[in-house]
Amino acid sequence: MTNYEESIQPSSDSFWEVGKYQRTVKRVDNGHKMCESLRSLIESRSEIEKNYAKQLSQWTKRWNEYLDKGPEYATTQGAWRGLLEEADSVANLHTLVGENLMSKAYADIKQWQKDNYHKSLMHFKETKEMEDGFKKAQKPWEKKYTKLQAAKKEYHTACRNEKTTANQENNARGDSAVSQDQKTVDHNTLKKIQDKLRKYQADVEQSKDKYEACLNDLNGYNAKYIEDMNEVFEKCQNFERERMEFFKKTMFVLHECLDLSSEPRFSKLYSDLHDTISKADSDSDLAWWSQKSGADMPMNWPTFEEYSPDLANISKKEKKSQLGGDGITITSIRHKGDVYQPSTDTNSFNNSSPRTSRTSNTSNTHSDTHNDTYQPVPSQQESSYSSNVVETRAEVDVSSVPEQVRLETASTPNPFEDEEDGAECHIEMEVLYDYIPKSEDDDELTLTLGEKFIKIKMEDELGWCKGRKLNGCEGLFPAQYARELS
Repeated sequence: MTNYEESIQPSSDSFWEVGKYQRTVKRVDNGHKMCESLRSLIESRSEIEKNYAKQLSQWTKRWNEYLDKGPEYATTQGAWRGLLEEADSVANLHTLVGENLMSKAYADIKQWQKDNYHKSLMHFKETKEMEDGFKKAQKPWEKKYTKLQAAKKEYHTACRNEKTTANQENNARGDSAVSQDQKTVDHNTLKKIQDKLRKYQADVEQSKDKYEACLNDLNGYNAKYIEDMNEVFEKCQNFERERMEFFKKTMFVLHECLDLSSEPRFSKLYSDLHDTISKADSDSDLAWWSQKSGADMPMNWPTFEEYSPDLANISKKEKKSQLGGDGITITSIRHKGDVYQPSTDTNSFNNSSPRTSRTSNTSNTHSDTHNDTYQPVPSQQESSYSSNVVETRAEVDVSSVPEQVRLETASTPNPFEDEEDGAECHIEMEVLYDYIPKSEDDDELTLTLGEKFIKIKMEDELGWCKGRKLNGCEGLFPAQYARELS
């Protein structure tokens, strides 16, 4: 015998007592409640998994945005990204865990509960069946037991009456201090007491026989009672065994859903993270920084430059200062014999450096940016002009200018007029070519291939736009050196 079995002692609360089978019947109802509780446990765990995955995703998004704008760079930034990719992957796995808990374990419990517990009007069918079985098995024994209790009570009552009467007789016989007349009266009373005592003694014998007969009858039926009760009890045990075995199977399913160590993607996730972190190379990062922002950057060192009117650098500020004073600005002087042909230089921006394009276009706007302006081509008779005709500006009195020139001047747009900046906008751009402005131009942006920034003003007539980098720096940049991101 086990220690548990040795510790069990008979009590008045035994299963075999009348009505004590109700605890076993109630266990059937409790099994249904345990199914509900286990479903609630799985559902709440699923929510925890999904919320954890959601928090990880939000955390990853927040730190990715930080890295996009932050100062970290190169392979060290890649290690940061590796940690965030791990979190994204873990979030996906925990989302899958939450979904599996509901689709596998939760759904199975709900179906098993439906198949094994059938609700009737007041009770579950299974509960009513067990209760009726116990009632039927216990009813004959209960009648015999009730009869036994009545016989027992009758016997004990007769014994008590017999003992009380016997005491009264003894008291009547032992009182010698009474008078003769009183003795005559007491003799009659004593006789009545003795008659009563004999009656009670007969009742005791009779009730005792009845009590013993009821007891023998009950004990004779105990075997049948135990057999019938055990039969119903085994049905309850088997039903409960099915529930417990099903719960055990379900908990193995839960283990399978929760055990990420058995998931190949989980183990690969951390081997990949280890490899990503291992790729962080400080020497490589420092070299990258030196090339992009340090001592290894290229530099347009100052060199001696001959003066050339064609390369005159006129900035927007300089153009504004040159517009002061009265008079007419002549932007084109034609010589007799010149032949006018439209300019075919449509790739002036692509065929020259961005710096030259901006300065050249500023000083020769009429030849590069307006479709209705022409370049003079010298004829054979006037070869002394060669092919290098320099356009000049001069302030003259209107009356001294021939009418033909005045008409041309009025119809030709003045490139040095104060230009309106491009329309404001907010467009994400990506750099197509590296661009480093000359050191004297502090209003231009340095562009790096693949870099992303925001265009805040549209292209002007000279082919320049205004942009803002992610670090807040603003400046001009050549339009053709970047493209809009869709």
